[in-house]
Amino acid sequence: MSNPDLQMPISADPPAAENRQSGLHRAALVLLVAGVVLSLLTLFVGETPLRRFAFSYLWGFVFFWAIALGALFFVALQHLTGAVWSVVVRRPAEMFAAMLKPCLLLFIPLALLTLFGARSGLFPWAVPELVEGDALLEMKRPYLNVWFFVVRGGVFFGLWLLYARKIIGPSLAAETEGADPTATALAGTRVRGISAHFMPVFALTMSFVAIDWVMSLEPHWFSSIFPAYIWSGMTVSALAAITLAVVWLRRNGFLGAGLVRNDHMYNFGALLFAFTCFWAYLAVSQFMLIWYANIPEETVYFVHRMEHGWLKWTILLGLLRFVLPFFLLLPRWAKQNDRALVLASVLILIGQWLDLYWLIYPQYSELGPVFGWQEVAPVLWVTGLLLWCAARFIGRYGMLPEGDPRFAQSVQFHL
Repeated sequence: MSNPDLQMPISADPPAAENRQSGLHRAALVLLVAGVVLSLLTLFVGETPLRRFAFSYLWGFVFFWAIALGALFFVALQHLTGAVWSVVVRRPAEMFAAMLKPCLLLFIPLALLTLFGARSGLFPWAVPELVEGDALLEMKRPYLNVWFFVVRGGVFFGLWLLYARKIIGPSLAAETEGADPTATALAGTRVRGISAHFMPVFALTMSFVAIDWVMSLEPHWFSSIFPAYIWSGMTVSALAAITLAVVWLRRNGFLGAGLVRNDHMYNFGALLFAFTCFWAYLAVSQFMLIWYANIPEETVYFVHRMEHGWLKWTILLGLLRFVLPFFLLLPRWAKQNDRALVLASVLILIGQWLDLYWLIYPQYSELGPVFGWQEVAPVLWVTGLLLWCAARFIGRYGMLPEGDPRFAQSVQFHL
């Protein structure tokens, strides 16, 4: 059992909660403005400013997208399985899933950077001079071309936003005054069916996007396990973000007094632990299969990440993304202790940043890792945007889905 002395206090004072929400909004704006200013300055500094901006922007964009879509996957999974424990803590997950709307706007600069591929140098297949004479890139041209890339991204976002509206919308509508309990129950049944439809759509679209936005940075390399690798990182990072939100909301009175208990938090700890292990399993499996086969066009991907200073980043990735969270969450008490969950979640999110850096930036610099204030910029604006969207959502909606017919049962959940 958790030591109650280690738990964070829970406040149920509405004025204090409103002050916390305002403070979160102000902090978010400061981070967002600072990050945007630094990102714009990136365009005017250095030998290839547009190229560095393009890689830093892609890094931040994929991080934001992974949390938003991963949260929608989590919400759909709870509906599909009929989970009771997560009803009382589902609204924070819906909060992150609602961020798919601003994520669509963030896709526009990425589309423009791809359309002007010869100048940004982001994707080699978008540069005609690099494609000409390259048999493999010419063979992939029907799929890897800029207009099809943009259209695919737009279609995928359209599908995600449609499903987000169908899955999250009824939950938010149930909070309106005078909502019919019978209609709410029927809507919940429909959402469960929609969630079942969403799962194969999610699997297909997420797989194509993993290939488009990350793997195609090195279009000569391929791995059939790569989409699953991206999915595992997406899921565990979304879980970490949701866990941090639940702890913060519970501490500051947005989740009532004592409604979210250690039994609920234990499930977050267990899921974080499970998907941390799953990510490590996929990472090691991909590495071992490719390394053992020893096919030059496959092994070059990992050789590149073990030379010119990248090896220490590779080792650090394993420590932050697996070793430290694994041992931190291994004890039963840690899975339901706020401080342990916060520390593990922060480590996982830092690991997600490092993982995406490890996947994206070797294509930017073959001579070794680069990390300056240009790389601090996306961390600032992504963090600021996440917090700003969260503050707006908290101010607009209640954080407890009391209109859900299973809400009372969820409050009484016991392991």
